[in-house]
Amino acid sequence: MAKLNIDVPSKWTAQDTFSKIKQLFDETSDLKKFDPQMACTFNDNKMCGSAKGSKFSAELQVNGAATGSAVSIVIELPFLLSPLKGQIKSTVEKKINALLG
Repeated sequence: MAKLNIDVPSKWTAQDTFSKIKQLFDETSDLKKFDPQMACTFNDNKMCGSAKGSKFSAELQVNGAATGSAVSIVIELPFLLSPLKGQIKSTVEKKINALLG
């Protein structure tokens, strides 16, 4: 499996950021179109979660700071999708930045 690490800062509080990021992985999100078997679990108290599908798995964590927060996502892709790592990372970062903007 190929791993992608994505770290994005946020101007919002950790709790607000986590709420917004959960929307990205919501059942009605665009991600569900790419992998209909995607299932997500979240731990609101720890502000973390995971998403698993037939084509990928992802772990996310929101960490708070005095002046904002940060989102950390680790995505595991099958080796067949390794050539697309850059494009996938760019797309996910754009979606997160748009969501947190």
